[in-house]
Amino acid sequence: MNRLVNRAIEEFLRSTYGEELVQALEDDATAEVRVPDDGRMDTSALARAAKRLSKPFSEMLEDMGAWMTRIEPIRRLLRFSGRDFKDFLLRMDELPGRANLVLPMLPVPRLQVETSERGVRVMIIDPDPQLVWQFLFVGLIRGMADDFGALCLITNDEGSIRIDIWDEQFSEGRLFCLQGAPALQGTT
Repeated sequence: MNRLVNRAIEEFLRSTYGEELVQALEDDATAEVRVPDDGRMDTSALARAAKRLSKPFSEMLEDMGAWMTRIEPIRRLLRFSGRDFKDFLLRMDELPGRANLVLPMLPVPRLQVETSERGVRVMIIDPDPQLVWQFLFVGLIRGMADDFGALCLITNDEGSIRIDIWDEQFSEGRLFCLQGAPALQGTT
């Protein structure tokens, strides 16, 4: 599983910061002893990249979560979760089960969703001492808010993410069609 996580981190870093950073991190990694694949996520490459870029690790995780929403197959799976942004948020508790259908060994924590008058709170049920998942989810929610065209304030509380939705139709969301690109009328 760590190979898959490492590959995703590598692709994120390559597409966001370029080949030079990825090569420098690979050179750094040759001096390190690799951690065995014990089912936990290895985010050490992302931590090293954050240090090299003088960027907080939490910010790198958020950026990676947002980047994932721009990968079309992942975006389509996420968009299938709701007809609008609020519906997407209300179904976030289904996300770990869906992820485990595709990647059974990925340790996605269980989520609990609560609603309030103004917004939604997503709570992480399983312990996440490094807050890796929490920051990834913040980025993922930020990316999906953009995708749906929603204006919201996302705050990261201890063990939960609060989303205050100000305007669900603030801007035009990205086009989404279950069958891919819509067919033109009159074509055969």
